[in-house]
Amino acid sequence: MTETGKTISVNEQALDWLVRTNDPEFQDWDRFTEWLESDSGNADAYHRLAGSEVEVRPLVERAAPRPVEGPGRTRRYAIAAGLAVLAAAAATVLVPRLSPVPYSTGPGEQRTITLAQGDQILMNGDTRLTLAGLDRRTVRLEQGEVLLRLHGSAGDKVHVVSGDLELVDVGTVFDVVREAATTSVTVAEGEVVADPDGARLALRGGSRLDAKDGDTVLRATSVETASIGAWSSGQLSYRSEPLGRVVADLRRSTGIDFVLQPDMGPRQFTGTLAIAEVRRDPQALAPLLGVNMQRSGKRWEIRGGAED
Repeated sequence: MTETGKTISVNEQALDWLVRTNDPEFQDWDRFTEWLESDSGNADAYHRLAGSEVEVRPLVERAAPRPVEGPGRTRRYAIAAGLAVLAAAAATVLVPRLSPVPYSTGPGEQRTITLAQGDQILMNGDTRLTLAGLDRRTVRLEQGEVLLRLHGSAGDKVHVVSGDLELVDVGTVFDVVREAATTSVTVAEGEVVADPDGARLALRGGSRLDAKDGDTVLRATSVETASIGAWSSGQLSYRSEPLGRVVADLRRSTGIDFVLQPDMGPRQFTGTLAIAEVRRDPQALAPLLGVNMQRSGKRWEIRGGAED
């Protein structure tokens, strides 16, 4: 296939998915995600068409309903009907309104979402989010942790909404954690603006923000950049972090149900933990954290140890 033929094919596939995902009854999100992630060119084509009536128009005009043998027949006519809708929208300079796309991971699972221009969202375990907007660059983090690696142009910013906190990137690498009603943001590179319509707090590399829903004052602190997003390479690194946060990270990253004795949450820990080693032998955490551990079914209970 020629390069031009390949481009046309990718664009037509992207338009196919654009029409299908805009159907309120669409359910095939897993196959759609697989298609997006199978080639960065797929994601580029999809997001480009989603926001460009100029590029959608020639594809719509070239498409025409044609019979297809077997099970594909119904889908082909359904797509053709969708193309007609898009053609009408193009004629009035309207852009189709796309439904948010949900993504999730189970405990201990990781997943990468590829956006246009090579930008990536890495999801840690037990995480739920949706991508919205015509270009899918509005991220609503409902639960869990994401590492965003964004290198888009100034006009391709990503907006992250976590609880009542909004974040806007300025070409950056940053991590966001959502636990209950608290959002934690750490910035490794570049700059993130927190609450762009209010406080406009600029978070630069080495900055951290912990904010509870309803907070009226946002205050940044310092953090070691080497620890930011370390979970994506199999490690968890801490410097004077509360044990409650460490255990929450372990649950999310390993998929193991660790339960911390409530009064031990504020105890601090400094060190680096290998995720694979903890999965292999959870009991090995005891001397590292200075705690006692007891297994109860599939759960590991963490209790006071040598420091008590």
